[in-house]
Formats: sequence, structure tokens, C-alpha cells
Amino acid sequence: MKEQAQANTLCLSCRRTCKQPVAVLIAACPRYYAGPKIKRCTWKQLELTLEPK
Repeated sequence: MKEQAQANTLCLSCRRTCKQPVAVLIAACPRYYAGPKIKRCTWKQLELTLEPK
């Protein structure tokens, strides 16, 4: 990965490649955006009946 000598100090510690110049005031950084909403399945334990029929 290429490092830019004129990158913003906040961007230097970031692993993303969208490095901003020093003169730019960063108002919103993709590093701090909320992650994608992932639907999580809640698995429930099925009852196991051991009664003879």
C-alpha cells in the first residue's frame, strides 16, 4: 500500500485507502460509519420428548 506524505493525521492510522490531504477538515470518515445491518437468526432449541408412544 502506498503511503502519502501529506496525509491527514487521522487518516494515517486508518487502513482504508481513502487518505485525505492535511488541509482537509474531516467531518465524516467511512471508518466511523455504522456497519451494514446483518440479519441475525436466533436459533431456538427444539424440545426433545423422550416419552414412549
